[in-house]
Amino acid sequence: MEKKTDRRVIKTKHAIFKAFVELLNEKDINQITITDVAKIANINRKTFYNYYSDINDVMEEIENLVVAAFIKNIGTVEFTNMADFLTEIFIKFTETVNHDLEFYGLLFNTNNRSFLIVKIVDILRKYVQQRIEETETLDQKRFKVAVDLCIPGIISVYMNWFTNSYDYSIEELSSLLTDFILNGIQKNWPGN
Repeated sequence: MEKKTDRRVIKTKHAIFKAFVELLNEKDINQITITDVAKIANINRKTFYNYYSDINDVMEEIENLVVAAFIKNIGTVEFTNMADFLTEIFIKFTETVNHDLEFYGLLFNTNNRSFLIVKIVDILRKYVQQRIEETETLDQKRFKVAVDLCIPGIISVYMNWFTNSYDYSIEELSSLLTDFILNGIQKNWPGN
């Protein structure tokens, strides 16, 4: 039986995560100190060391938690056909981000997001491939090109949505992405 985490631990870690991500918006990861994080999180350095050995530990845990949240949410999507599958993945991606919009907004706005993006892309690629191969044979070359084109592009669009404060909802963004991927950009171009 899994032991339930104490609410104080969750609250403290969330404060550390939020402080760390706020600092990532201002500084390179190598310039962030434990003292910086502790000050913004309103904890002392000893409390920080109760959970992490250094700043990189915090980043790694955030990356792992974000990837785990995406996997947990998209793990319920069944593959019936590509259009429905991609639509459901976008919906689940959006639900995951909406669950803590402020945190993801800060995280996707940082200049230090490349490791997180690489992890998310890799996990999504493997997941999509595994789920499709459960029901049909893939042309590996075409699949890899399509996934390498789509997944990083999708994540980039979401990050730009956060960075540029677009005047439409994240649900509208997901709908547009689904349409572009399934029907192509040319079909969706004004005048077509």
